[in-house]
Amino acid sequence: QLALARKLRAVDETDVAERVIEYHFLPDLIGNLRAFSRQETRCLDCGEKYRRMPLTGDCRECGGRVNLTVHEGSVNKYMDVALRVAEEYGCREYTKQRLNILERSLESVFENDKNKQGSISDFM
Repeated sequence: QLALARKLRAVDETDVAERVIEYHFLPDLIGNLRAFSRQETRCLDCGEKYRRMPLTGDCRECGGRVNLTVHEGSVNKYMDVALRVAEEYGCREYTKQRLNILERSLESVFENDKNKQGSISDFM
């Protein structure tokens, strides 16, 4: 769509980019983030579903491994593309800010807490 908008003089390419971001990328990213936060867990062996991860991490039915149903890659797959389109086509500042806020939300959900070593002075 965006390549075609660049070739046609009758079409405002910035407006097309805005609409693609507003009506395709943002709803998809927000919906995927919501789905990730409300996801179930599923046993890889027998397919048993749980609303919450069992404390043991194993399936209560067969003892198999329990895994998340929504993966990180499916949540933020459009984030880089959306940011690049917003910059490349000169979208409104409001749209860029929405994308940046959403990017920070994704980073806060998927940041690796295991690599964050804190000292006692961090809490004082």
